[in-house]
Formats: sequence, structure tokens, C-alpha cells
Amino acid sequence: MTPFRLDGKAALVTGAGRGIGAAIATRLAEAGAQVLLANRSMGVAQELAASLALRGLAARAAPFDATEDGCRAAVGATLQAFGRLDILVHNAGGCPWSPLETLTGDVLEQTLALNLKSCFWLTQAALPALRRDGGRIVITSSVTGPRVAMRDATHYAAAKAGVNGFIRSAALELAPHRITVNGVEPGFVAKDRGRLSEPARKERLVRYIPLGTAGAPDDIAFAMLYFASDQARWVTGQTIVVDGGMTLPESGRVMEETWDDA
Repeated sequence: MTPFRLDGKAALVTGAGRGIGAAIATRLAEAGAQVLLANRSMGVAQELAASLALRGLAARAAPFDATEDGCRAAVGATLQAFGRLDILVHNAGGCPWSPLETLTGDVLEQTLALNLKSCFWLTQAALPALRRDGGRIVITSSVTGPRVAMRDATHYAAAKAGVNGFIRSAALELAPHRITVNGVEPGFVAKDRGRLSEPARKERLVRYIPLGTAGAPDDIAFAMLYFASDQARWVTGQTIVVDGGMTLPESGRVMEETWDDA
């Protein structure tokens, strides 16, 4: 049984259909929280909510889009379902890959809206509920942008660097209300689809992770669970890197030398 209990709490998790978001929603529910799974694809979120309900856990599904109105609707759905909101987890994110030279305004706006702007709209909408007893805001950031760079992802890197700035500034502004704001920066977490799921590309990436494996969604979810818990009541404005040590070497050469020495 997890030591980080969330009994009597209600949580909203965006991007909760698959992968990291599904793991976060599951771990929060297992810790005793009532969880609203907000996801662009309702079918996937409904399936997960139903599977959690079969285990006796409290979960509902609702649609999510990253507009101002969409964020307010997700918060409203949580309050309607559970009558309260104590934990806001903004996990929805991502971007279409695009070289900087051919990046379009639509792709840039889509990326900023999903990853960064929605932090503002979700927080604004949730504040009246979070102020009641002091609340938790936890955001999925990334090592890409704040710590490392990746080709064809300049727009994503800029958005996630902005997320880290949001976390620090919002934490300071909301501290008088006993609301904490923290984030998790995932490294390479294995996926079953997308460009980084290609076996050859995945194998190359894993070679540069000191702990020798890709991450799993639960690796991120358990860090989120800590930030959502009462045990993290005195932690705010922080991000934790969960990346298997990927950002530790100064270059690929350092890792290659490690292999040679092993």
C-alpha cells in the first residue's frame, strides 16, 4: 500500500487516456482519490475509467481540449462529478515534429496551447476550488527544453521551458493560498507508437541512458503521486527530473567511454 494516501481528495488529470496520463490517474485512484480522466479521445478515457471502477476505484471520464473554454469545462466536470477539486494534474502535451525552417503558425499555436497556455487556463479555472483547503497543481514538463535539445522540436522545447517558468512563478503567487505548484520532467519513456517507438531509434536512445533502460509510465506517475500528497506540503516551485540519468553525461562521448570501461 502506498504511503501517499489521497483519501477524500478529488483530482483532475488531463491527457489521461494512455501512457503516462493513464498511469498517473491509476496511481492517484489507488491512493484513494476520486479522479476525473480528461482526454481528447473520450473512448480511451471511458475504457480506463470503467476498468478502475471495476476495481472499486472512483473514476469518471470527460472530454478535454486545450482551449480556455475546454479547460474550464474540464474543471467544471470534476466539480460536478465530485463536488470538489484538490489536485490538478496537467499532463496533456506533445507536438507534431517540425523543422524550425518549415514550422507553421498553426503548429506553433497548437503546441503552445496544448503544453503551455492550458497551464494558465486550467489554473485560473481551478483556483476557487483549490483555495478552499489548499491544493496541489502538478504539471508534466520535459527534459527537452529546460535541460536538453532535440532536432525538429524547437517549438516543443520552447513550450516546456515556458512550463518550468510557469511552475516557479505560479508557485510564488499561489503560496499564500497554501497551493503548491510542482512539475515532473520525464526523459525517454517507452511508447507503443510514434517516431520514438521505432525499434532502431529506441535502441540508440537507450544506449545513452546511464541506467540502461527506457522509462515506464509508472516512473513518472509515482513522482506525481508524491507531489500530489500531503507529504509534499512544503515543496513548491520545483521540478524533478525522472530520466534514468539521461541528462547527466556532458555528451555522448562520455557514455561511449563508459561502455569501453565496463
